Amino acid sequence: MKMKKEKKERQKAHVLKNTAFMLGCAFRCAPVSLLIIYFAYIAENVYYSVVINVMFLETALSIVEGNGTFKEFVMRMTLIVIGKLLVDLLGYIDFYTVRIKFEIKCESYINSLIFKKAQQVELGCYEDPDFFDKYNRATWVVEKGGFKRIIEGSAWTIGSFISIVSLVSYLISIDPVLLVFLVCPLLVIAFRVFKNNVELEKEKEMTPYERQKDYVRRTILLKDFAKEIKTTNIFSVIDKRFRSAIEKNIAVIKKYGWRIALLECISDYFAEIIPVTGGFIYGCYRLVVAQNLPVSEFSVLISAITTCRNKLNHLAHYFAMQQKHCLWVQNLREFIEYEPKIQGGDKIPEDFQSLEFRNVSFGYKNGGEYILKNLSFRIEKGQTVAVVGHNGAGKTTLSKLLMRLYDVTEGEILYNGINIKEYDLLLYRERFASVFQDYRVFAMTVSENVLTEEVTEENAPLALNALKKAGVYEKINSLPKKENSILTKEFDPEGILLSGGETQKVTIARLFAKDFDVAVLDEPSSALDPVAESRMYDALLDGTRGKTVIYISHRLSSATRSDNILVFNKGEITEQGTHAALMEKGGEYAEMFTLQASGYSEEVSDDE
Repeated sequence: MKMKKEKKERQKAHVLKNTAFMLGCAFRCAPVSLLIIYFAYIAENVYYSVVINVMFLETALSIVEGNGTFKEFVMRMTLIVIGKLLVDLLGYIDFYTVRIKFEIKCESYINSLIFKKAQQVELGCYEDPDFFDKYNRATWVVEKGGFKRIIEGSAWTIGSFISIVSLVSYLISIDPVLLVFLVCPLLVIAFRVFKNNVELEKEKEMTPYERQKDYVRRTILLKDFAKEIKTTNIFSVIDKRFRSAIEKNIAVIKKYGWRIALLECISDYFAEIIPVTGGFIYGCYRLVVAQNLPVSEFSVLISAITTCRNKLNHLAHYFAMQQKHCLWVQNLREFIEYEPKIQGGDKIPEDFQSLEFRNVSFGYKNGGEYILKNLSFRIEKGQTVAVVGHNGAGKTTLSKLLMRLYDVTEGEILYNGINIKEYDLLLYRERFASVFQDYRVFAMTVSENVLTEEVTEENAPLALNALKKAGVYEKINSLPKKENSILTKEFDPEGILLSGGETQKVTIARLFAKDFDVAVLDEPSSALDPVAESRMYDALLDGTRGKTVIYISHRLSSATRSDNILVFNKGEITEQGTHAALMEKGGEYAEMFTLQASGYSEEVSDDE
């Protein structure tokens, strides 16, 4: 079953179809540059293969045999020299100017396609190893120069084809029998294609292990993991995984290596020995035995056969390489053409009035265990709702469903009484402002991190105001470049490294910089101490006055200020109501709150 699937995938990786796709991309990027590159390759191929190896040699030998005048020789040589200058000039212009700009434009275009699609795919794709493998192979088009190789390979192929047609036409004019010796190099194409299929199978089996190696290399260099690596023995485990991936790659190479070597040996035999030896013997027979072939034609014949042989061999090599690179393109196309499962509708969301979960259940995998089970609740405009519970209760999953990062498995979510699937996806999400527990800042300025868009004179004051509301303005204002300081040192040695709490406040500032209807705060105070947490909630209450706010947290300090509390346990709502009502009930919420309150009291006593 697996072999059939791989065979089907190889069949889809059609050389001509995928090459045409890349040429279409190149033509959209830089049509004039593409034509210059093609003309340069064709001119170079024809000049050296036909003009130098055949016409020049024939001209020189005809003079030696007395079949031409010196004047004719000088005229032909003049044309050959001028042709050489023109071909070289075109080649230099192509290589040092046109091709560099062309590659940059094309790589930028392909990257933009990849980045655009990466923004569209649903979150579940990032949790699918097969999708990640396909994505990695898709990026090879740029990372391993696949785009450049396909364009250059196709240009070289056309130039070689024109040269081969010219050479074959010349050989037929001498003796049609010579075509027999050119059949063998054609067989090389079949052998190399078969060998290339084996190499593609090898690379596909190696992809997961290469991804493991890349993960280890990234992990070792990332600041997020540095403390754990330096203070624990986890590096030994990571190193073991790295070595294991290398060993598995070696096993894959051993598995396919002998087949690839054998096919390479056979293809070289048909490519080198038969055409050259056979053509030389036949030419000698006509020259020495039959005596019906002039020395000049014999020399040109041998040169033409050798050149034609080389071109056919190179053509076979390039065709095989094109097939390999076109599999990368096939992965790229499948990635770009992937239709996200989460699609928006055509309705435009109006100002928020209500949000309702109606019998909602959700599992990350079809047929798998449900993370959320039969949830039903309603949130009205202006309400502050706290979603609380132990870790793993399904609280964060709730926020992902709300933002349509995932779609519900059963039931429906209603925004203003309409299923959220009917709304335009981007416009729907714009109604929300969110702060996630796994917050991240980018290697950009503080203002860009807050606004999450380009900073202008009009919106710059908005970033400052948001930093003030988030309680981190004084820290940012004390920096040498203030709000224009670059966060992290990834690209700037003068970049700023904020503490965990300060970083979280910067991400919270995004909330205050956005015009929204509903705020979704998933563990917004996870990196803050109790005092900072209390101040943050005061700021949030003040900054979100008149808005609808959903707090998701296992720390219950936010719950006391909420209009309604939803208590989660193992994916179900076990209790809901106000803080006072739930405390009076004396159930699960009251027990959690009492335990946390006693913990805070002990901390205060210890400080005193």
